[in-house]
Amino acid sequence: MAVRRIVAIVLPQLACELVKQRGPVSPSGKAPLAVIIGGDEERRAALAARSEREPPAPVAVIDVVDDEARRYGVRPGQKVVEAAALVAHLAIHRVTFAEIDAALGRVAEVALGLGATASIQLGEQGATPRAGAPRPSRGGRAGERAASAARSPWGDGPYDTVWLDITGASHLVGGEEALLDELGERVAALGHRARLAIADGPRLAQALARFGAHASDGGRGAEAPIAPPGKGAQAIGPLPVQALPVERDVASFLVRLGVLRVEDLARLPRAQVAARLGPRTTEVMELLAGRDPVPLLPYEVPRLIEEEVLFDEPVENAESLLFVLRGMTSRIASRLAARGEACGRLNVAIAYDRSIARLRLGDREDDDAALLEDDERGPSLRFHVDMPVPLSDAGDLLRPIKAKLERIELAAPAVGVHLIASRIARARQVQLDLSRDRSVDPDSLPALLAELSAEIGAERVGVLEIADAHRPEARSRLAPIEDDAATARSSAASRARAAAERSAAEQGGSAEGAELPSPEPARLLAQPIPLGRVGRGAIVAVDRHLYAIERLSFVMRIDAVEWWTPTPASRDYARAWLVSGAPSGRAAQGRLGELRPRDGASSSSCGEAWIYVDRATGEAFLQGWCA
Repeated sequence: MAVRRIVAIVLPQLACELVKQRGPVSPSGKAPLAVIIGGDEERRAALAARSEREPPAPVAVIDVVDDEARRYGVRPGQKVVEAAALVAHLAIHRVTFAEIDAALGRVAEVALGLGATASIQLGEQGATPRAGAPRPSRGGRAGERAASAARSPWGDGPYDTVWLDITGASHLVGGEEALLDELGERVAALGHRARLAIADGPRLAQALARFGAHASDGGRGAEAPIAPPGKGAQAIGPLPVQALPVERDVASFLVRLGVLRVEDLARLPRAQVAARLGPRTTEVMELLAGRDPVPLLPYEVPRLIEEEVLFDEPVENAESLLFVLRGMTSRIASRLAARGEACGRLNVAIAYDRSIARLRLGDREDDDAALLEDDERGPSLRFHVDMPVPLSDAGDLLRPIKAKLERIELAAPAVGVHLIASRIARARQVQLDLSRDRSVDPDSLPALLAELSAEIGAERVGVLEIADAHRPEARSRLAPIEDDAATARSSAASRARAAAERSAAEQGGSAEGAELPSPEPARLLAQPIPLGRVGRGAIVAVDRHLYAIERLSFVMRIDAVEWWTPTPASRDYARAWLVSGAPSGRAAQGRLGELRPRDGASSSSCGEAWIYVDRATGEAFLQGWCA
């Protein structure tokens, strides 16, 4: 049986990175940052759980700080008033447990492309996770996490780790070192710094990633610690005792006794050590022995991909929104790449400031997007972008959104953006060929179609499909590109018609009197232009210009086509040679005597038109032009 191998992905600056993804943390953009994890309700739950041992804290406490704030002396666990007194320009933001859950889920989704099972939560020791088991709700998870964080500084908190089971999978990418390299690049594409480690169990790997001497903030696999199979105890030996799941006061007591490292604790008598470790004695003793049987709870990948960013300060221009959307589409592209899928539609919701939107808008609605009233989000600007071909590249996803957003004027300051990738389909795999190195990339056509759809409308972008009809103007139609069945039918019909025409041409060349296919117009007008009654030598007006019909050539006749409709068609189709200036025909010489060519123009300009005569009224119409 293969030894279980687990990768721990620790994101030490996750909360700070989520704040920075919203935009600048301060007007200057260079202020040190401190983050409080949990909303008001979650904070109250933590204080209620903490009140079992001590009275509730009257002020907020900092949970995470960035490197700049740490250089000023700000530390997690400080009260906000103390940190503000220490650093006057300290920026303090709040991140909810729901945002932490969503960010960890994105990392787990990206990591699933390299392993069998990803998890953001561990099961109970000795229990086996049940595949497909329902996860607790976000509200319940937030309350449980807040209460757990209030009870223990280690263990389930501080909720910055994603685990990946790579048992028997590392050889597919060239070994464990190469796997960590690839995994670090994928996490970095989401905008996170990660510390990676591999061990025989999730707790061992998490301790190595969080406290390992060779763990790098860049997440490079060559610098990440890897515990050899069966050597977990030796791997965590040089780590500090804080790497073990013990209470903070227990770790402080051990440090005061001179027990600084895990290997120092492992050399002490087991009976004496067990009496000092507190409620997690069994778990700690197993880790000291190198055993870590804690199971992983599988992360359930959502079908729809959602990204949401809330702004601390309202945004009033499209440039700032595009900056945020660029990061959101980049994260969506990373998740799609890990799935091997592509997106066919992007739904964008820009939440307006509630009071200003109601003051400015009232009951008015925008032309390009629907202004909806939501009880939770308030007024919002909503629109969607359809992709004629499913796309998965970050730049390709951003281009149609940018084209759409540049034509929309914000009616009020935006307080958040919600982006949903729907119509998920399998990504198109294109075989590599020599054309990839040329100036024109064949893969850029789907992105161009998506941008055109956003500019002129998805209903105006498609492929021409041959239809079975008697009227020439009805023999082709525009079919949506995403309609694979219609495209396949169009291709099959085109091939069949082309084969029939080639066969008829070949037979016509060998057999005398064979009927050739009737000529077709090269360009049809959107609306036919009435010409009145026509004949050879008649004068007609087209686009404010006068022309004379030099000759007519009958093409075909259709009689009572579509007789089941209220307007059946009975027409005679012909090709007409239109001339202007000095005509050559005698019949037109007298009637066009007053027409003279313009200065600098040729004495005669002509064109071959496609016209039809309505047999019911005798009136002629210009329908198009021939080649």
